[in-house]
Amino acid sequence: MDLLKGVRVLELGGDTSAPFCARLLADYGAEVIKIEPPGSGDPARRKGPFAGDDPHPEKSLPFLYLNTNKLGITLDVSSTTGRGILKRLVTEADILVQNLGPVESEELGLDYAGLSASNPAVVAVSITPFGLSGPLRDCPAGDIEVFAYSSHLYHSGDSDREPLRNALDQSWYVAGVNAATAAMSALFQRLFTGAGQQVEVSAVECLATHMVQAVPYFDYMGAIKGRRPVRGSGFEELMPARDGYVVPSVQGSQPWAVVAELIGLEELKDERFLSGAGRIEHGEELKELLIRGLAEWDRKPLFEASGERRLVFGMAQDAGDLYDCPHLAERDFFVEVDHPVAVSALYPGFGPLLEGEPYQVRRPAPLLGEHNREVFSGRLGLSDDEMVCLRAGGVI
Repeated sequence: MDLLKGVRVLELGGDTSAPFCARLLADYGAEVIKIEPPGSGDPARRKGPFAGDDPHPEKSLPFLYLNTNKLGITLDVSSTTGRGILKRLVTEADILVQNLGPVESEELGLDYAGLSASNPAVVAVSITPFGLSGPLRDCPAGDIEVFAYSSHLYHSGDSDREPLRNALDQSWYVAGVNAATAAMSALFQRLFTGAGQQVEVSAVECLATHMVQAVPYFDYMGAIKGRRPVRGSGFEELMPARDGYVVPSVQGSQPWAVVAELIGLEELKDERFLSGAGRIEHGEELKELLIRGLAEWDRKPLFEASGERRLVFGMAQDAGDLYDCPHLAERDFFVEVDHPVAVSALYPGFGPLLEGEPYQVRRPAPLLGEHNREVFSGRLGLSDDEMVCLRAGGVI
């Protein structure tokens, strides 16, 4: 995609949220320069799993996915010389995205007040757990703490058990998506004002905005919406099928007889189950029948058969199912990325599709410091001798 062609982005920080934000901007065509600490690089380089089960800093699967389509340089921005070089890069940047803590960010001059001294038009994107103000602004937090504080954790799982956390650091991906959207909005506003601005993204608040039922429920009724009841009927929850798990559902306009006929047990046609109230009252018995009936089905045939009857049954797919999914294959969802160290593999593609703008991977995730010469010499005009000195001093 070339929608953001000509837009220059600097990325600082690491791990997930800022890299995912910058990755999305790169996917839309922006030129992203990823800045990593010399020697150690992005902490995500040490996060498994690794390609070939080899714990190599160039083979971290999270790093490889999060950093495609980017240039990569090393720069110690905590040093005086490094900050001077960063200021020169900022003068040519449209966006700087980072996920450092507020204190460190301010000390490095990465807030808009500091960056605008070099470039008043720059959009300064900060991603933190709790935001840049408030009593918790300096508190560190991981994915599980963000889910817990945002109230999402409380609503996951069965009511007689402890809450369930979400998987795969999703809070940081949600924050990254919000940051990318806000950054593009700020760029659009800059067309009219000519000025940049501070974009502040709180991961907790990004998730809390999704509590569209629980919060009004408390506000209007003074009641806490809890986790799902234990004695359910088995519908709208994961249930075992013969080869995995499915999500049977009674949503839609089809009568109960269609659901009962699909699952295939005569006992399900009992008049006690015809109404929603009856299915709740006799939920435990219904759940036992559902377990018996679903045990005769494989996930995919059940999913297809339910769709033919205009029922909403889902199947829980694992990564292998996604990899072999004919629907995703038909839509060219996976793209092949050839990396010089981790070799070739299929990567998940892009969610939104725009007409006439096919998704493409222009380059794999950068090796540590791979584009130092291209950026420092080609862009900033540093000589070979200056490069040697900077490298010897640990600045790059």
